Amino acid sequence: MYNTYETNKNNRWVYESKSDKRRFISAIHIISLSVILQYFLFQELPKFIYKIFAVLVYWGNILENDFFYSISYDETDYIFYNIMSIITTLIACSVTSVFIIICVRKFVIKPDIYNININKKKSDKITFKFKLPKNAFFLFIAGVCIIEFSSILYLVFNVFLEKCFGIVPIPQSEFQQYFPQTSFGIILYFISLVIIPPFAEEFVCRYVMLNSLKKYGNTFAIIVTALFFGFMHARVSAFIYATLIGIFIAYIAIKTKSIWFPIIMHIVVNGISFTFQYMYSFPGFEVSVDMIYLIFLTVISLICSIYLIVLIAKRKNLRLKLPGNYAHITNKQKLLFFFNVATIIFLIFVIYRSTEDYTFISNIENINM
Repeated sequence: MYNTYETNKNNRWVYESKSDKRRFISAIHIISLSVILQYFLFQELPKFIYKIFAVLVYWGNILENDFFYSISYDETDYIFYNIMSIITTLIACSVTSVFIIICVRKFVIKPDIYNININKKKSDKITFKFKLPKNAFFLFIAGVCIIEFSSILYLVFNVFLEKCFGIVPIPQSEFQQYFPQTSFGIILYFISLVIIPPFAEEFVCRYVMLNSLKKYGNTFAIIVTALFFGFMHARVSAFIYATLIGIFIAYIAIKTKSIWFPIIMHIVVNGISFTFQYMYSFPGFEVSVDMIYLIFLTVISLICSIYLIVLIAKRKNLRLKLPGNYAHITNKQKLLFFFNVATIIFLIFVIYRSTEDYTFISNIENINM
């Protein structure tokens, strides 16, 4: 029997024993370890899958198919790269989800009522029931604006590195700039970028993790899942926008109790990226694409600004209700997430990985000479 909790007049759970605190600490360490697990799965799985592909190609004579004879080597490489990306994302997110569900629920969920309020009137759980917030269109536009604002922050960060330390981003390789040329390659790339990541990543972050951590406070759960979402990308450029958009869509997920807004928002963002990449692939069309992008950004920023003004004028209540199984913990205990050993180790990995994207200006000048 788990009778270690009691409630007060504000319908909050409070600690009664040290075991409750230890359970919270264990849960936070598990979340941090899941970040490291996800990172290594994304790093090591492609190598393993590549070896399997190599065996299949060698023994199965896959490349002797008429389709592969009719396309370039770059197109073939990109097709296999996208297949590998799809498989890696599905396996990595599945393993991480199982790890969090088994371990965190053992320490966090099992001792109390899982996301059901004390009066048992309503479930606080984020579900797959299709539900979008009111004014969803404007919220999607606001999400895109957040992405663009993050891009500006990233540019400011790069300018700071260049001016102060003489460090600049390494130019993209031809493979990174490559866009598939065949219908099959384009469809496969669309699936690997626009379809699979939104469903897989949102399931891990906004369904499994957010549901598990909501009992410790909505703000805490939103920040932790957003940081995890940023860490998943393991790059400074992606970390900034992924974290900011993660905060936004986690808030909407709790507000609507549905995972569908985060999924669709993720699809919209990745779909915009895919569209502009496709437009850039046409020779001599770069200037026109830049103009279209500027007009697009101006329009959505204007719409978003008007929407925010309307919200402020209406004095809309944007506060989130406390979950029914809310557990009161101190800010000192919450800081354990940010400063436990597992998180610090992963921060070092992210910083190290990010250094691969930068170099000194002198190195680029020597290459161009």
